[in-house]
Amino acid sequence: MNSIRYVTHAILFASAALASISASAAEFPLRADDLNLNHRYSTGAHWSGGTQEKGFDIGAVRHTGNNKWHHLKSDGADGTVNSNHLIYGAKIRAMEAGTVVGCWRNSPQNTAGSKLQKVLDGYIALGGNHVWLLQDDGVYVLYAHAQPGTVPAAICPHNATYLPSPEKSSPWTQAGRVTNGVRVAKGQVLGVVGNSGNSTGPHLHVHMEKNGDPVTIKFDHGQTTSYANNTASVNGPWTLLKGNALPTGKVLVWAPHSVGNWTVNNIPDERFQAWFNHFADSGVMLNTLPCTDGGQIYNTTWIPTTGSWYAHAGMSLTDFNNKSTYYATKGYTRTGWWYCGSNYTGIWRK
Repeated sequence: MNSIRYVTHAILFASAALASISASAAEFPLRADDLNLNHRYSTGAHWSGGTQEKGFDIGAVRHTGNNKWHHLKSDGADGTVNSNHLIYGAKIRAMEAGTVVGCWRNSPQNTAGSKLQKVLDGYIALGGNHVWLLQDDGVYVLYAHAQPGTVPAAICPHNATYLPSPEKSSPWTQAGRVTNGVRVAKGQVLGVVGNSGNSTGPHLHVHMEKNGDPVTIKFDHGQTTSYANNTASVNGPWTLLKGNALPTGKVLVWAPHSVGNWTVNNIPDERFQAWFNHFADSGVMLNTLPCTDGGQIYNTTWIPTTGSWYAHAGMSLTDFNNKSTYYATKGYTRTGWWYCGSNYTGIWRK
């Protein structure tokens, strides 16, 4: 077993840090809530240049063994069926607050692996069912390829199936422009991932632009690991984004969970630090932390963060007693402790 201490940032520090990050960085447009606990989002540099150069096409993958991953829900699944793709149906969320300036909501989808003739003829927007937002910082952002009918009518006034005349040259369409558009909050659901428009498989396309130039997207929360050659270890290393852009090249993205109550059991010791970082970064705190198998396995429950807290695992009895004494002098109360063999875990809150 690895003898490791797992500690949160005291919320007194983290709350200020997260606020400053959120002021200058975007929310990842998808959340871990919509995937199996062991699935991850995947992305890389966008194939196109111009204003889309710093954008992303985002899919989802599951681990199949030997550091390999696959984008379909099961081995042997028919890849031409949109609903067989892991990413299909994930909720698309606004990365920043803004005003709707363009959209479409009722175009039909492609069969995965091909495009409808109406797309090729220009009667379906390149973005398919999409939303354009103008953010408060003057940046325009596109969310593209949603399922038909999932962009809410409350934010998109265009209900026709097809564009009235062909528009092939730009993800902007004259028919899709919106004047006096509604206000959208950061994190608000804009639709669900589909396969409409200039797309040959379910995915989410996002990019930002300003004054005709591409804009780098920086994310407030989440973790990444390299996915070079479509290969990655489930153990990472996973690196917190903390207000930075995604690394160059192909990466797996461990998007944040929504703030809420979560349970994850049977976490191997070698993966626990990444799970710990994931949930603490998502704005939740440990509620229970029992261990089994001499500290080789951890079972966890998480609740919304309130106040300052610390948690440690892999402690000896001496370490555990010393931590308890130290935190008591700082005004913390031990809210739970567990042991398995000679290994102790504990949670302290203020």
